[in-house]
Amino acid sequence: MIGRKTSSQCLGIALLAMAGSASHDAWAASPLQIVPYASVSSTKAIKPNKVGKKDSTSTATEETVAQRTTYGLRINVRMSRLFNLQIQGGTNKLDQTRKASAMRDEYGDIDFTKDANVDTTAQNATYTYNEEQRVGQVMLSMQPSLGKILKVKIGAGVRARERFLNVTDKATETKTSIHDPIRYNAVASAGFNARLLKAFSATAEYNFYFLKFPKTEPHEQEVLIGFGFQL
Repeated sequence: MIGRKTSSQCLGIALLAMAGSASHDAWAASPLQIVPYASVSSTKAIKPNKVGKKDSTSTATEETVAQRTTYGLRINVRMSRLFNLQIQGGTNKLDQTRKASAMRDEYGDIDFTKDANVDTTAQNATYTYNEEQRVGQVMLSMQPSLGKILKVKIGAGVRARERFLNVTDKATETKTSIHDPIRYNAVASAGFNARLLKAFSATAEYNFYFLKFPKTEPHEQEVLIGFGFQL
């Protein structure tokens, strides 16, 4: 009759419910998660410092703003039902051509005039700028659940960053190598983690790096996307 479920239909519904429950339990109980990730970050400040000179015909100025794409691996260790410990490492590379007037370090750690003999007043001079960053991070996060498939993440931690730079004068082909040693920055994070399948999930988060903690300027912002699997 219409509206009456057969025994096979009831059995099917029960099996689906059991599978969904088992999937949720496995996702919630897994003590370890591996997350390959990619992120895009920028050091552009809320009120960026302008560099370069204004002239009588133009009010345009230049900013030293760099956008970096980092690829890396994260390990999430479940400490309790609410708290996770995150350990991650990655690398990014940046290749640009910059005018001499725009040769400013957005982190404020390197003086190109002193460290690479750059004459920032030479308006027509250009340089090839190559940089590699190696970054590592430790973060403690709180991840309350919103239903069976979604978690909210709020966290804080510390990032370690090491930089390797090559600055080449395009006119003379003079190359200068600079090694900026490991520096540490505080980071605050917020985002979401969604279960896709039994052992797979997706992560989307926003990270805010304090370059001169506790001041918020200058700072670095990052949007991170990752796809993880439970062990």
